Amino acid sequence: MENRGINCGRSLAFKEMREMNSSWRSVLHLGRKLVWPKGHRVPFGQELYFLDRGRVRLTNQNMEGVEKILWYIHEGCVFGETPFFDPMPAESYFSCATSCVSYAFTAENVEEICKDYPHLLINLLCSMSRKLRVLSNQASSLYLDNVLARTCKFLAQHIIPGSDPLTANMGVSKQEMASLLGVHRISLYKILRQQEESGLFGPFSGKTVTILRPEEFFMLARS
Repeated sequence: MENRGINCGRSLAFKEMREMNSSWRSVLHLGRKLVWPKGHRVPFGQELYFLDRGRVRLTNQNMEGVEKILWYIHEGCVFGETPFFDPMPAESYFSCATSCVSYAFTAENVEEICKDYPHLLINLLCSMSRKLRVLSNQASSLYLDNVLARTCKFLAQHIIPGSDPLTANMGVSKQEMASLLGVHRISLYKILRQQEESGLFGPFSGKTVTILRPEEFFMLARS
């Protein structure tokens, strides 16, 4: 079934970023190559980063140490724009969800890129706009949508192309999924169990789940 309508509005609330800045690969020779292990916490503010391989996670943490995952960024994306261009104290941080290869650009590098490769600046503005849209939709979804609707919005962004029966690969643990959706993991487990029993989802197998009633599922994802 075609997943029409899940790439607009609050349906984008939990979209992951992929290859939004692939054109920046043409200037990697200007940057400094970095290899990070899984779990590495990325320093903020002094450099702008391009993720060549791997996946990083943006997490917000309050004074009590409670954390909320905001999104995941995959290879082919620039990240760290906000602290680079607006160097204020941050409550969020990037960490490596996998081993990563990144390229760091200093302020001087970015100035050179803006001068000699203006199309890359336009590309960066476009990707920053998409991130703002995703974050805005996520905030709206956390306020307006129930846990089941949020779960369907997340899974709809992880459908395995061509899968029959329709299957989603979460790509993260259920605990990480709960943090991203803004719910306690027990509440998420309860919803998933209820929907398995009702026949909307099949049993979870590792990080994959079969969607047994696609029409109802996409209606919830588009809500």
